Amino acid sequence: MKILVLGGTGFLGPHEIGQMVARGWEVTMFNRGRSETPLFAEAFERVERLEGDRDPRRDAGLGAIERAIRDGARWDAVIDNSGYVPRIARASAELLRDAARQYIFVSTISVYAGNDRPDADEAAPLGTMEDPTNEDVNAFYGPLKALCEQEIVEVFGEQATLIRPGLIVGPGDKTDRFTWWPVRCHHGGEVLVPDVDAACQFIDVRDLAAFIVTCAEQGHGGAYNATGPLGPLSFREMVDGCKAVTSSSVEFVPVPESFLLENGVRPWMGPDSMAMWIPQDPSMTGFSRRSNRRAVEHGCRFRPLAETARATLDWWLGSKRAGTEVVPGRAGLSLEREAELLASWRASSDGD
Repeated sequence: MKILVLGGTGFLGPHEIGQMVARGWEVTMFNRGRSETPLFAEAFERVERLEGDRDPRRDAGLGAIERAIRDGARWDAVIDNSGYVPRIARASAELLRDAARQYIFVSTISVYAGNDRPDADEAAPLGTMEDPTNEDVNAFYGPLKALCEQEIVEVFGEQATLIRPGLIVGPGDKTDRFTWWPVRCHHGGEVLVPDVDAACQFIDVRDLAAFIVTCAEQGHGGAYNATGPLGPLSFREMVDGCKAVTSSSVEFVPVPESFLLENGVRPWMGPDSMAMWIPQDPSMTGFSRRSNRRAVEHGCRFRPLAETARATLDWWLGSKRAGTEVVPGRAGLSLEREAELLASWRASSDGD
């Protein structure tokens, strides 16, 4: 098969390219040529490279793809890893309409309008925005991705494949959301955890890449919630699984969500946060409880939690990302901040 990858040097792209090259596929990668990745270095040596910019308003723009098409280049599928703005996504889709059989767009599970319904599937309402010309990705990430999907479907119709991943984790993940937990358990000692029984969903980057490759190989169209695991997983089961891959002595100290919120601990990600934690609220009962049935029926598979946690920890240890914080600040508590919270919790508990 011949594949064109838009992007390819981030987190997901190298895993996709590594798997496709291993299958003997011909891979062309289009990006700005500013980033390299140590992952799959040998595979990248076998990839054809086109340099340019997704934004047609920029100097280089999509010219390299246009020239390749004029020279007769055709692809079985395009994998779009880097589309965030509808105008830019449509420009790529229109250019490639007659040069590719299938357009696979890596979207996000954040496209949905709400999280109040557990087990909602791909037919759930999508997020909207008052001004669809606003290109502030940080403020309107989900709705902009939803608009990107609409543009691509308008151009490619049934040959459009919309992959909606949940939290992507595993070796190479620099967001630190999942990464923080196996690394923190590796450091050992008392570990602060929210006392919740919330659901937990994510997908190993290697499993996501494999599903995208399957969609290309088998020509699957439509939308897919690409998030796992196969069955329900609680937050506590997730942290227990991270603990199980290290020989360090770990004692979890559960504290109420109210204590975390009162002490300024941020949810989900960011400095001074509790990684992957979302406060329980009726409007969030469907968060991390999306139906993945359609993706599973079309070949999405999930490896055991232990494999993901172990590989993530091994990657982190190999990268030597040590510092004053367990991981460098994108998500999670520093050891010092965690110790302060533990002391405060004990003082308040003793007072009761």
